[in-house]
Amino acid sequence: MSRDPERDAVEPEKAPPVPRTAPDEPPAAGKSAEAILASIFAPVAEASPLEQLEQTIRHPKKLIYIAMSNRNFYWRMHVSKLVLDEGYVPINPFMLFDYYLLHTVPKQLVREAINNLLSRCDEVWVFGTMSLGVKVQLGIAKRLKKPLRVYRISEKLAQEEGRD
Repeated sequence: MSRDPERDAVEPEKAPPVPRTAPDEPPAAGKSAEAILASIFAPVAEASPLEQLEQTIRHPKKLIYIAMSNRNFYWRMHVSKLVLDEGYVPINPFMLFDYYLLHTVPKQLVREAINNLLSRCDEVWVFGTMSLGVKVQLGIAKRLKKPLRVYRISEKLAQEEGRD
């Protein structure tokens, strides 16, 4: 479909005027670099503790349980960031218990704590390979009728990341 460029062109004198927000201000489309940078780096007022509490009570965020194999342990922060960026609260056992509390607590005690967290979460997201532990957590999630989401981590990418 060919278009006529002369028909689509608008002469400068026929172009609609750029709207002004106030009579003294320069046109909105003609902001200077300094003005743009000032608006980007302007301090943002933080919510008071009372406002934060009210926001949390009125609009609670979903808790997302992160199921992942210990083979993907080094992805723990990236995965938690992804969940936070999606607008949810990550419950990541590797961030909470730091790989079985560096083996200072019996594994069974930590597993019971992990399963209790899983039961309280709204959804379960799986990242990477399916180890036996992840399969057990999926079984628990299915019995509790939790929504599931699966993210594949490329084995090749995981191996390359592991070398660094």
